Amino acid sequence: MSSEKYLIGSGALLQWALAAWAEAAPDTVLHPVDVGQDQDYRFDLGALPALAGADTTAFVAWGPQFLNFRRLELMGELKSRGIKLPPLICRGATVAPTAKVGENCMVGAGAIVGAHCDIAYNAWIGTAAVLEHGAKIGASSWIDAGVFIGAQAVIGSHATLGRRVDIAAGVRVGKRCTVDVPGCYRSDIAVGTHHLATLRTPVVIIDG
Repeated sequence: MSSEKYLIGSGALLQWALAAWAEAAPDTVLHPVDVGQDQDYRFDLGALPALAGADTTAFVAWGPQFLNFRRLELMGELKSRGIKLPPLICRGATVAPTAKVGENCMVGAGAIVGAHCDIAYNAWIGTAAVLEHGAKIGASSWIDAGVFIGAQAVIGSHATLGRRVDIAAGVRVGKRCTVDVPGCYRSDIAVGTHHLATLRTPVVIIDG
Protein backbone atom coordinates (compact mmCIF):
# COMPACT_ATOMS: atom_id res chain seq x y z
CA MET A 1 0.00 0.00 0.00
CA SER A 2 1.43 3.37 -1.03
CA SER A 3 1.98 6.12 1.51
CA GLU A 4 0.60 9.61 0.95
CA LYS A 5 2.31 12.98 1.18
CA TYR A 6 0.75 16.45 1.11
CA LEU A 7 2.88 19.23 -0.34
CA ILE A 8 1.87 22.59 1.10
CA GLY A 9 2.88 25.77 -0.71
CA SER A 10 2.12 27.97 -3.68
CA GLY A 11 3.16 28.75 -7.23
CA ALA A 12 6.40 27.68 -8.87
CA LEU A 13 8.03 26.42 -5.66
CA LEU A 14 5.11 24.09 -5.00
CA GLN A 15 5.40 22.69 -8.53
CA TRP A 16 9.15 22.26 -8.05
CA ALA A 17 8.59 20.37 -4.78
CA LEU A 18 6.07 18.11 -6.51
CA ALA A 19 8.66 17.16 -9.14
CA ALA A 20 11.46 16.76 -6.56
CA TRP A 21 9.43 14.48 -4.31
CA ALA A 22 8.29 12.44 -7.33
CA GLU A 23 11.98 11.70 -7.98
CA ALA A 24 12.94 11.18 -4.34
CA ALA A 25 9.95 9.00 -3.39
CA PRO A 26 8.46 7.54 -6.57
CA ASP A 27 6.17 5.13 -4.69
CA THR A 28 4.50 7.89 -2.67
CA VAL A 29 1.13 9.34 -3.69
CA LEU A 30 1.61 13.14 -3.79
CA HIS A 31 -1.11 15.73 -3.16
CA PRO A 32 -0.19 19.38 -3.87
CA VAL A 33 -2.15 21.86 -1.73
CA ASP A 34 -1.98 25.51 -2.80
CA VAL A 35 -2.28 27.87 0.17
CA GLY A 36 -2.26 31.52 -0.79
CA GLN A 37 -1.87 34.69 1.28
CA ASP A 38 -4.22 37.65 1.47
CA GLN A 39 -3.08 41.29 1.45
CA ASP A 40 -2.30 41.06 5.16
CA TYR A 41 -0.10 37.99 4.60
CA ARG A 42 -2.57 35.63 6.24
CA PHE A 43 -2.57 32.10 4.90
CA ASP A 44 -5.70 30.45 3.56
CA LEU A 45 -5.55 27.57 6.03
CA GLY A 46 -9.00 26.47 4.92
CA ALA A 47 -7.25 24.99 1.91
CA LEU A 48 -5.59 22.41 4.14
CA PRO A 49 -7.43 19.10 3.96
CA ALA A 50 -8.20 16.91 6.93
CA LEU A 51 -4.86 15.13 7.05
CA ALA A 52 -4.98 11.74 8.68
CA GLY A 53 -3.54 8.27 8.51
CA ALA A 54 -0.46 6.62 9.93
CA ASP A 55 1.32 6.75 6.57
CA THR A 56 0.44 10.38 5.79
CA THR A 57 3.30 12.90 5.81
CA ALA A 58 3.72 16.45 4.54
CA PHE A 59 6.30 18.95 3.32
CA VAL A 60 6.13 22.75 3.26
CA ALA A 61 7.35 24.32 0.02
CA TRP A 62 7.64 28.03 0.82
CA GLY A 63 10.36 30.58 0.20
CA PRO A 64 12.39 32.55 2.77
CA GLN A 65 9.69 35.16 3.29
CA PHE A 66 10.18 37.16 6.52
CA LEU A 67 13.38 35.30 7.44
CA ASN A 68 11.67 31.95 6.87
CA PHE A 69 9.13 32.57 9.63
CA ARG A 70 6.27 32.06 7.16
CA ARG A 71 7.49 28.59 6.25
CA LEU A 72 7.84 27.84 9.97
CA GLU A 73 4.25 28.96 10.55
CA LEU A 74 2.96 26.46 8.01
CA MET A 75 5.16 23.75 9.48
CA GLY A 76 3.75 24.48 12.94
CA GLU A 77 0.20 24.22 11.63
CA LEU A 78 0.93 20.74 10.30
CA LYS A 79 2.81 19.65 13.45
CA SER A 80 -0.19 20.71 15.55
CA ARG A 81 -2.23 18.18 13.57
CA GLY A 82 0.23 15.41 14.38
CA ILE A 83 1.63 15.22 10.86
CA LYS A 84 5.23 14.13 10.35
CA LEU A 85 7.42 16.14 7.97
CA PRO A 86 10.44 14.10 6.87
CA PRO A 87 13.18 16.02 5.03
CA LEU A 88 13.46 16.16 1.26
CA ILE A 89 16.86 14.90 0.10
CA CYS A 90 16.89 15.57 -3.63
CA ARG A 91 18.31 13.12 -6.11
CA GLY A 92 21.99 13.94 -6.64
CA ALA A 93 22.55 15.34 -3.14
CA THR A 94 25.31 13.78 -1.03
CA VAL A 95 24.65 13.54 2.71
CA ALA A 96 27.25 11.89 4.96
CA PRO A 97 25.93 9.01 7.09
CA THR A 98 26.92 10.85 10.27
CA ALA A 99 25.10 14.07 9.30
CA LYS A 100 21.76 14.95 10.91
CA VAL A 101 18.94 16.49 8.87
CA GLY A 102 15.83 17.72 10.70
CA GLU A 103 12.14 17.72 9.88
CA ASN A 104 10.89 19.66 6.86
CA CYS A 105 14.44 20.36 5.67
CA MET A 106 15.39 20.39 2.01
CA VAL A 107 18.78 19.39 0.62
CA GLY A 108 19.00 20.29 -3.06
CA ALA A 109 20.45 18.39 -6.00
CA GLY A 110 24.24 18.49 -6.08
CA ALA A 111 24.50 19.72 -2.49
CA ILE A 112 27.19 18.16 -0.29
CA VAL A 113 26.60 17.75 3.44
CA GLY A 114 29.78 16.61 5.16
CA ALA A 115 30.41 14.33 8.10
CA HIS A 116 28.88 15.31 11.46
CA CYS A 117 26.97 18.28 10.03
CA ASP A 118 23.83 19.15 11.97
CA ILE A 119 20.95 20.72 10.03
CA ALA A 120 18.10 21.74 12.34
CA TYR A 121 14.44 21.54 11.40
CA ASN A 122 12.89 23.59 8.59
CA ALA A 123 16.24 24.60 7.06
CA TRP A 124 16.73 24.88 3.30
CA ILE A 125 20.02 23.84 1.67
CA GLY A 126 20.03 24.96 -1.96
CA THR A 127 21.28 23.30 -5.11
CA ALA A 128 25.05 22.63 -5.12
CA ALA A 129 25.59 24.19 -1.69
CA VAL A 130 28.53 22.74 0.27
CA LEU A 131 28.60 22.17 4.02
CA GLU A 132 32.01 21.01 5.19
CA HIS A 133 32.39 18.64 8.12
CA GLY A 134 30.88 19.66 11.43
CA ALA A 135 28.96 22.68 10.13
CA LYS A 136 25.82 23.50 12.12
CA ILE A 137 22.76 25.04 10.47
CA GLY A 138 20.12 26.57 12.73
CA ALA A 139 16.40 25.98 12.53
CA SER A 140 14.54 27.72 9.69
CA SER A 141 17.74 28.94 8.03
CA TRP A 142 17.81 29.45 4.27
CA ILE A 143 21.04 28.55 2.46
CA ASP A 144 20.76 29.50 -1.20
CA ALA A 145 22.15 27.64 -4.20
CA GLY A 146 25.94 27.45 -4.41
CA VAL A 147 26.68 28.72 -0.90
CA PHE A 148 29.86 27.38 0.73
CA ILE A 149 29.96 26.85 4.50
CA GLY A 150 33.32 25.89 5.96
CA ALA A 151 34.12 23.25 8.54
CA GLN A 152 32.71 23.84 12.05
CA ALA A 153 30.95 27.05 10.97
CA VAL A 154 27.69 27.81 12.79
CA ILE A 155 24.70 29.45 11.10
CA GLY A 156 22.07 30.81 13.49
CA SER A 157 18.35 30.16 13.23
CA HIS A 158 16.37 32.15 10.65
CA ALA A 159 19.56 33.29 8.91
CA THR A 160 19.51 33.73 5.13
CA LEU A 161 22.64 33.28 3.00
CA GLY A 162 22.43 34.36 -0.65
CA ARG A 163 24.11 33.01 -3.75
CA ARG A 164 27.92 33.06 -3.98
CA VAL A 165 28.31 33.62 -0.24
CA ASP A 166 31.29 31.81 1.28
CA ILE A 167 31.41 31.37 5.06
CA ALA A 168 34.92 30.46 6.21
CA ALA A 169 35.66 27.58 8.57
CA GLY A 170 34.70 28.22 12.19
CA VAL A 171 32.80 31.46 11.50
CA ARG A 172 29.58 32.06 13.44
CA VAL A 173 26.65 33.77 11.73
CA GLY A 174 24.12 35.05 14.25
CA LYS A 175 20.40 34.45 14.36
CA ARG A 176 18.16 36.40 11.96
CA CYS A 177 21.05 37.56 9.77
CA THR A 178 20.79 38.16 6.04
CA VAL A 179 23.98 37.89 3.97
CA ASP A 180 23.09 38.74 0.38
CA VAL A 181 26.38 40.26 -0.80
CA PRO A 182 28.62 37.71 -2.57
CA GLY A 183 32.06 37.19 -1.07
CA CYS A 184 34.05 35.32 1.55
CA TYR A 185 33.19 36.12 5.17
CA ARG A 186 36.04 35.30 7.56
CA SER A 187 34.78 37.01 10.73
CA ASP A 188 31.77 36.31 12.92
CA ILE A 189 28.55 38.13 12.00
CA ALA A 190 26.51 39.49 14.91
CA VAL A 191 22.86 38.64 15.54
CA GLY A 192 20.45 40.61 13.34
CA THR A 193 23.10 41.87 10.88
CA HIS A 194 21.97 42.39 7.29
CA HIS A 195 24.50 42.52 4.45
CA LEU A 196 22.29 43.65 1.57
CA ALA A 197 23.30 44.45 -2.00
CA THR A 198 21.19 47.62 -1.87
CA LEU A 199 23.13 49.07 1.09
CA ARG A 200 26.75 50.23 1.21
CA THR A 201 27.30 49.09 4.78
CA PRO A 202 25.76 46.34 6.91
CA VAL A 203 22.72 47.20 9.01
CA VAL A 204 22.07 45.71 12.45
CA ILE A 205 18.47 45.40 13.58
CA ILE A 206 18.24 45.13 17.35
CA ASP A 207 15.92 42.26 18.31
CA GLY A 208 15.36 41.93 14.54
